Amino acid sequence: MTERNRIKGEVVSSLDSALNKLYTIWDVIGIADDAVKARAETVSLHLTNLLEEMVQEEDSLRQRLQDSISQYLEQVKSICQELKLPVYTTPTSLTMIQKEKDLRMKMEALTREKNNRMAEMNTLKEQDQRLCEILCMTPYYIPSGTVPSKEQIKELEKHVTTLRAQKEKRHADFISTKKSIVKILNELEQDPDSSFQKEVVTEAEESFILSSDNLNKLKALQQQLTTQKAEIKQTCDDLWQSVKSLWDRLDISESERQQFCTGKDGYKSKVLQALREEILRCEQLKLQNIQRFVQGIRKELTEWWDKCFYSADQREHFEMVFNEEEFTEELLEIHERELEKVKDYYQQNRELLDKMAQRESLFKDMLEAEKKARDPNRFNNRGGKLLQEEKARKKIAKDLPKVEENVKMAIAEWEKENARTFLVGGVNYDTYIAEQWQMYEESKVKEKEQRHILRAKQTVEEMHYGSKPTTPVKRRFQQQTPTKTPQNKQRKMNETKTPGSMSRLHHRSVFASPLARAPLSVTKLRSKTETPKQKRRSSRIHRKILSERNKMVKSQVQDQSHMFSRTTVSSGDSAVSGDSSLASTGSYQDFAHGLAPNARPNCRSSCAMVLSPKKNLF
Repeated sequence: MTERNRIKGEVVSSLDSALNKLYTIWDVIGIADDAVKARAETVSLHLTNLLEEMVQEEDSLRQRLQDSISQYLEQVKSICQELKLPVYTTPTSLTMIQKEKDLRMKMEALTREKNNRMAEMNTLKEQDQRLCEILCMTPYYIPSGTVPSKEQIKELEKHVTTLRAQKEKRHADFISTKKSIVKILNELEQDPDSSFQKEVVTEAEESFILSSDNLNKLKALQQQLTTQKAEIKQTCDDLWQSVKSLWDRLDISESERQQFCTGKDGYKSKVLQALREEILRCEQLKLQNIQRFVQGIRKELTEWWDKCFYSADQREHFEMVFNEEEFTEELLEIHERELEKVKDYYQQNRELLDKMAQRESLFKDMLEAEKKARDPNRFNNRGGKLLQEEKARKKIAKDLPKVEENVKMAIAEWEKENARTFLVGGVNYDTYIAEQWQMYEESKVKEKEQRHILRAKQTVEEMHYGSKPTTPVKRRFQQQTPTKTPQNKQRKMNETKTPGSMSRLHHRSVFASPLARAPLSVTKLRSKTETPKQKRRSSRIHRKILSERNKMVKSQVQDQSHMFSRTTVSSGDSAVSGDSSLASTGSYQDFAHGLAPNARPNCRSSCAMVLSPKKNLF
């Protein structure tokens, strides 16, 4: 049995029971049949009305559910469109109550989503608007009265993040630029002279609008002040240079200079004013000391000519004025104009001339290093001086070619820009460099030849008079036994040399003099017995002999220099190092044979025969 039949059966059973009870009561009461019928119809009418009311109420509920479902459907559809979501559809298997409940819950969820989006959008739009006002930019556009989509919320959030980063960057730029501007104004002792400068310097940092235009104005102001500072600095430097130049020409004392320089640091207006006043004072002194002033300018002009690598031809046009001895104001003005002209030339080509000066300095350092390397006393050093000199030479040898190449490239670029040749000393730079290196090589050859001549002269002198001892005289004679008499020494010198002594002599590059000279002890003993008159006569004789010997040596160096050429003095390299060969003078046996008294009647003549067999020099 279905639920409907069950309800129907219960209702019919209840109605039948109630009707039976009513009719029983009516019978007991004794109500007439017409009244019973009327009462029965009233019961039927009540039951019918009650059922109809119940049906109407239920039908009204159904209608309300239907209306609610329709309303929810419309609202859900509208919110989905606002939220840019697909339209929601309820499952077909749901009843009216389930559908109404499902639509109601969906609508509540969509409403919460809409409210959240609107709240987030409003918050982001407030931040965006505030940042855009600070940065003077256009806010992110979202149509008013619409619900933003998730993509729009993300784009708005990204826009706010970008603006915030840009604000921080602009604020940092503003702070650094403001500090720079304030520093420059303080250095120049200037006050803000425009409304924009006052806004930057005096007002609060938060109130400054960080717009692109304002930042560009700020950068322009900084550049303007930087340029103004540079110009003032250059003006101040020029004034200082003029003052120092005037001081030098006027020979101003150092104490007076120090007194003026005290408290005049920087580029302030009072410093500039003081410098201008000092120049005026020096100008007045200049007119009172024209001669000294012109001479000072000439000295300074020579220095500037050297700095600008002026040639002799370039200086010659000013030579007549430069040597003028009649000192007048007109002459002073001519000198000042020439000096200003040279300074202008230097300023126009300063970078190029500085590079050339650097190259010249390296070249001079190279010459100085080579001079030190040829110094025989350089081995007597302490603290690793030789190692430092070697490092310096290597550095110069490495840097000099690079600097020369840089100078050549700079000159080539200058000539390309100016469409003319850049002259150094009256010639182009390549010729100037080539001539300088050629002079350097020629000086080396000349120095080498001078060493050859000096070595030849020294060799001739050593052959005649004996070589200088390599050890001090005091140390040599300390080893001699004091008991030996002068006669023993003389006899030992006249004796024939032993093979051992000859072998030692063969190892020497320069032989000792063949002259048999008496030892010092003989001279000392002899001097004790001589009278003053004999001493003076002996001194004159000795001086005369030494004079004749010196003349002979000079004539031999001039007339017989070919004896010590490359054929007789080994090679050029050995001559430089001091290892001379005397093969052309004969063997040592021949040389020693002349020392014997019975071989030569006179030692002087034997020595002369060894040197020049064809001439008797004495």
